[in-house]
Amino acid sequence: MERVVTRTQRLKSLNNCSSSSYNDDSNSNSKTSYNDDSGSSRVLLNQDLMLPILSLLPLNCLLNFARYVCKPWATTIRTSHFALACLQLTKPGLYVEDYDSATSSYYLDIKSYVNGHFEFERISLGTPSKLGKIVCSYNGILLMLDWDWLSPQAFLVNPLIKSCLKLPPPPFSLERIYPPAQFTIVCAPHTAKFKVFFIDILEVSGALYYVFYVLRIGIDNSWKEIDRKEAPIAWKTIWEPLYDGGNYLYWISAQHEVTVLDVDNEITIGKFPLPPLHPDSFSHSVFLWRGNQISCIVSIIPNKRYQIYILDFDSGKWSLYHEMGPFDFVAACGLEFFIKVLLFLYWIHDEIIFRVSRTSSIEENLPIGGRYTMHFSYNVKTRQVTKIEDIAIFNHEVWLHTNSLFSLPSTPT
Repeated sequence: MERVVTRTQRLKSLNNCSSSSYNDDSNSNSKTSYNDDSGSSRVLLNQDLMLPILSLLPLNCLLNFARYVCKPWATTIRTSHFALACLQLTKPGLYVEDYDSATSSYYLDIKSYVNGHFEFERISLGTPSKLGKIVCSYNGILLMLDWDWLSPQAFLVNPLIKSCLKLPPPPFSLERIYPPAQFTIVCAPHTAKFKVFFIDILEVSGALYYVFYVLRIGIDNSWKEIDRKEAPIAWKTIWEPLYDGGNYLYWISAQHEVTVLDVDNEITIGKFPLPPLHPDSFSHSVFLWRGNQISCIVSIIPNKRYQIYILDFDSGKWSLYHEMGPFDFVAACGLEFFIKVLLFLYWIHDEIIFRVSRTSSIEENLPIGGRYTMHFSYNVKTRQVTKIEDIAIFNHEVWLHTNSLFSLPSTPT
């Protein structure tokens, strides 16, 4: 039988593990004391012990219990230094965005991964519907775009702690925009300093240019141009940028291949070639970050097979890593349906998460004409396809997301 612990018992247990107050001007090895509501004196441990002890607690415990124990704990939990320490111990999960009802969006925390199977814990988060749709996610921060052709507006949101920041209007110059390939969030290495990079398509004297911008969160009040490159007429052949989680960001286009951008110095520093594919394959390809590598998954449409290529950073060459498909969806979910679109999304361990947009089947008795999505994972070692049961059929998008305690500089009214 599961042991039930009351809120009072949790607070008492946490208080018994007392820690020191967080004060940048104080000696980190010193001890301090304070008087609680009963008038008795409590001794608090030094900061060097407090940070690692508190960072081991689950985030929901920190938010719902620990920060109410005493003011020193609350002060510590609010700092970016503590949020960064907690992030090192937090694993990514899946943020599920419900297109039909943004307030019912939720987070799937991966509790275990055994023999190619995920076990999730569902946590309700939600996002304000007025902020638009999610464009990307990093370190617990969602970039959301209110898709207004006349004046598109971007927001940064931490759905866990309900922190929100309205960004200066992005410098869109063309009517046709593709936000997933134009925006990305990064975090300067080993810091809690976020940056948003944006690529625009600018027309100058009849010629098109990719224009790179950066917005330093909490510092800049406007977007800063950092570079520009000539763009082809058919500029749509660009893919979503990939971030290595450190100091390098990779912008990928058919014209300029894989452009490497230095996050800290905000400059482009080199490039890598695209995989040696037939030009017709580019429109059926997707680039995904895999651990510490760039992968390219190419769809071979006639026989519903897929090839995975991996880029070697040292040699700059691509090699064939794996071939997969056709997928047996009947065995995976017991249904036979017509696939409209199949899109590979993220790597987690040896699994590739992918989404299928499909028609309804007679057996399901679903309304005709609706947009139905299903999410699966494919294991490159076992070649097994598994339906992710925790994501319901209907209109959902999924984002690789890590819950964090990072707060944003201000909240819009």
